[in-house]
Amino acid sequence: MAATLALIGAPLSACQPLLPRDDTPTILPRLGAAPASGPSAQRLDENGYPLIGAFPKAAAPQVSNEEVQATRNRFANVAARATPPNDAAYQRRVGELSQIAAQQQSEAEARLRAATTGSAADAASSRAQ
Repeated sequence: MAATLALIGAPLSACQPLLPRDDTPTILPRLGAAPASGPSAQRLDENGYPLIGAFPKAAAPQVSNEEVQATRNRFANVAARATPPNDAAYQRRVGELSQIAAQQQSEAEARLRAATTGSAADAASSRAQ
């Protein structure tokens, strides 16, 4: 029993120097001291208030009417290009493909019905024998 306690206690005693000696909170040394902040690049007005914005003493320049119209035209063209094509050839092709899909579906259902009725007839004839 003493040998077991010695085997368990030896590794734990090696960890003792890593634990704090008392319960006082500690701060890591590199985080304890805040870095010194340098001078601010913020410009101040004559009353000491910070100046905000790119043009703090004047209003920002307005966009011209031509630029507004060009932007509206560009967005209108994007909306027109985003709509799907509405030509007759496209609609005809979609109709043809829908008919082919319906035909294939009906053929598959007919074959499935024939297979199930055929297997039922085979089962009935085998029972009769």
